[in-house]
Amino acid sequence: MGSKQAQLNTTLTLKQCAEVFRIGAQKARGVGSVLGGAAAKVMGNDQSGYFTPTNDSPFASLDDNPPDFTVGVFVPKFAGGGTGNGTAVHMYVWDRGTTRSVELYAPHGLTGGMHARKLVDKVSESFSEADPDTRVMAG
Repeated sequence: MGSKQAQLNTTLTLKQCAEVFRIGAQKARGVGSVLGGAAAKVMGNDQSGYFTPTNDSPFASLDDNPPDFTVGVFVPKFAGGGTGNGTAVHMYVWDRGTTRSVELYAPHGLTGGMHARKLVDKVSESFSEADPDTRVMAG
């Protein structure tokens, strides 16, 4: 199990960050994603859509800096058979007053690294397009 990540600093508001995430996730959906999602729906395995990531750790209550906003989306990919394969990308946003700290996170299995990287890159690009002053601090 691995993950792809990016950390950004932006002047966009929390609401704007949410909209940019939605746009980036849509841009990341290529033909394979649309076909994979359709096949998963037909087979009854559709997991696509937005969700709120949860922290199930027993230490979660000790987090002294929880994000101000979290969202995730599952983006299917076409793998044949309508198995619902795909990757989730999460966004965590902290309001720092004049800026927002944004972390993008896409967990993946052994074969999902390229799809996870594509999702993180597309969402990051959407932030740079919406706010040219966005700084990518790691990725």
